[in-house]
Amino acid sequence: MNSIGYTEWILQEPHEGFDVRKTDDDHVILENDAVKGEISIYHLEADVAELSLTRKSDNENIFFLHFELKEEEHAKKLYREMAATLRRQSCRKIVRVLLSCTSGLTTNFFASKLQEAARTLSLNYEFSAVSFNQLYSTGFSYDVILLAPQIGFELKKVQAVFRDQLVLAIPAQIFASYNAGDLIDLVRAERHKKKTTAEEKAVYKVMRDIENNAVIFVVTVTHDVNSTRICHRLYEKGNIVISQEVIKETNSLEDLCDILDTQMYALNRTYHIDAVCISLPGTMQNGEIRNHRISYDGLSEEFSALYHLPVFFCHNTAAVAYGYYAGQEKYDIVAYHSQPAGSIGAGQGYVYRGMPIDGRNQLGGEVGGMYRKMITPQTDITCLSIDQLKESVVFYLLAAVSVIAPEVILIRSAVTPNMEELKAELRKYVSEEQMPDLISVTDVSEYAYLGTMLYGLRAYKERVRKQITK
Repeated sequence: MNSIGYTEWILQEPHEGFDVRKTDDDHVILENDAVKGEISIYHLEADVAELSLTRKSDNENIFFLHFELKEEEHAKKLYREMAATLRRQSCRKIVRVLLSCTSGLTTNFFASKLQEAARTLSLNYEFSAVSFNQLYSTGFSYDVILLAPQIGFELKKVQAVFRDQLVLAIPAQIFASYNAGDLIDLVRAERHKKKTTAEEKAVYKVMRDIENNAVIFVVTVTHDVNSTRICHRLYEKGNIVISQEVIKETNSLEDLCDILDTQMYALNRTYHIDAVCISLPGTMQNGEIRNHRISYDGLSEEFSALYHLPVFFCHNTAAVAYGYYAGQEKYDIVAYHSQPAGSIGAGQGYVYRGMPIDGRNQLGGEVGGMYRKMITPQTDITCLSIDQLKESVVFYLLAAVSVIAPEVILIRSAVTPNMEELKAELRKYVSEEQMPDLISVTDVSEYAYLGTMLYGLRAYKERVRKQITK
């Protein structure tokens, strides 16, 4: 397919939800209120297409691909994925911010002003407010907690409880003037700082005995019932250089290969990548085979030969547990439970006193259909009640508590958002001495990134050590 034919085909494709315009034979612009995209053609030894999408609210690149214009159907498929990603931005993750004061009255007014400002600036932020006595029952569902100046003295106590959230005291001058713009700027700056600080601390915590000078390309795959998030990030000496995300409807190895092909082509022109580490679910679609069991060692050998550098694989639940463990100081024994909405299938990851528990063939935590074996054969698992789904979560958590007695369990489960109710169910079976802390999480991508990077860094350094001692 030639470049002119490709750009002309793009102009004729359906483009509901965004506008398309051609600036010249080698450039096409796609745009809506939230995202701007660009398709550029470069005439090198072969024609190379570059597809990129940038979110307007924060200038973050959310889609980026390079590929040679060889296979017509492949080129069309990648453009359609780009267009689908653009449309999907209307459903992008919302940053939920909770304001709290003594009664909730003044923060309710401020939250309304902040919500109005966020709409004006096209930011994916959502603001709410509660009284302080409601904070501990509602705050776990939010990404950021803001305390009014009159309860600022509670900051350290609130931070100790909400260890995964960003907790800030609103400066008095901002609160007194209801300056929505300055508060939004403060929140955005502190969120960025928190991510950087967490990564630096985590690398030091688990890699303090190893000089961290490697360039690691990280890919994490998280699958839900109706979508798959493939996130990829380049780390240089533990610091983020590039971070991008693709959302697909399928959960297949072919999608992963497409992304690796294009990203490795683009990155190798600028960076010397020392290793790649990829965290995957235990099962994925492979060709026409659905729910194909992954062989991490087999994939490692295959991909290392293909890309001519070390490629390591690990289970995505183990990566999340490892990333969470590394970013905090309170817990030494950590478990992570992941259960997609509407499913009784689940995965679990574990870290025991600093070491991830991979298990045989790195399938530790693939609890899969354990609970399915416990229900009556006549039960239609596609039509389970909410009580049956909750019961399955309790069943899986009991397995973790019984085997490794974790100090904390992170829980990604839409059907059990209330941790106190979940604890009440667990108390029917375990003593208070065995009871772990339970923390509800929704977006685990940062933990997955961090844990996968640490897996790759450790595996790469171990490989170097073995080569040196030979």
